[in-house]
Amino acid sequence: MKKLTLYVSAVLLITTFCFVSGPREAVAAFPDKPISFIVPFGAGGGTDGMVRAIAARLEKIIGVPVPVKNERGSGGRKGSIKLYKSKPDGYTIGLAHFATLIYDETLGKKKNPIDYRKFAAILKVDQALFFINVNKKSPFKSIEDFEKAGRPIKFGATGVGSPSYLFPKATQNAVGFQASFVTGQKNLVAASLAVARGDIDASVGTYTHIRGLLEDLRPIVYISEKRSHKLPDVPTIKEAGYPELAALAVPWIIVAPPGTPEDRLGVIRSALKKVAESKEFIDWATDAGYTPGSDGPDEIWKSLDELKTLYEGLK
Repeated sequence: MKKLTLYVSAVLLITTFCFVSGPREAVAAFPDKPISFIVPFGAGGGTDGMVRAIAARLEKIIGVPVPVKNERGSGGRKGSIKLYKSKPDGYTIGLAHFATLIYDETLGKKKNPIDYRKFAAILKVDQALFFINVNKKSPFKSIEDFEKAGRPIKFGATGVGSPSYLFPKATQNAVGFQASFVTGQKNLVAASLAVARGDIDASVGTYTHIRGLLEDLRPIVYISEKRSHKLPDVPTIKEAGYPELAALAVPWIIVAPPGTPEDRLGVIRSALKKVAESKEFIDWATDAGYTPGSDGPDEIWKSLDELKTLYEGLK
């Protein structure tokens, strides 16, 4: 009788274990459906191109589709806010436009309804570095020539607080010229086109924004410490005598909504690191004019604190 009782107890225990562990394993399976990737800009721009290249490689590693969702508007704010307010289940990731969000916190008159520090940081995959560009037929050969113009220099900008607005403002303060802005440009390619047509004096843009317009544009300075490997003849802002402006860059950091479980973030981060650190991707990104990297959360928040300090110094 005692043996029978032990046998029955063992069967019940095994049955209970199988019943409990089965659903747990099913719940733990992640991901088991598509992961949306939000981009806070329209399709076709340099940032969108980088994200689509990452998404295509990511889905091969992670085993589910990674559709890109473009949410343009308000200088990157609209998409960033939508990402912030998305369900924190690991099935929505994206780029937060930290450059604009930090501007709003430090220099802007209107504060955003989100706290960017609550984003769940996954991986920094790129750092956008910008040129200041003029029309090839313009008299401007350097940023010092802006000061000699005797009039405001008309820049194209996607919106107030965007890098296309902030970087000329910062350069204006350092050099001593006056900038005015034609805001509402669809993107930085459109702003560059306006310069190429002669509609405005200048714009800022990365190599990916201007590469198709170099017959009509003259990049006069590269906002960086090191020269561009794509346009090595363009002097840096440091060489121009304004090293304090060299840190003006746009970090492209993949994040998830606040509260996303760390175990799911870990799965995505691991897959993204495989993409970002692969020689094939680095070669592709470098050749396309990007500045690829793979910084984790600690490095991310340190670099954002430094960017915030830089913005505060512009007051």
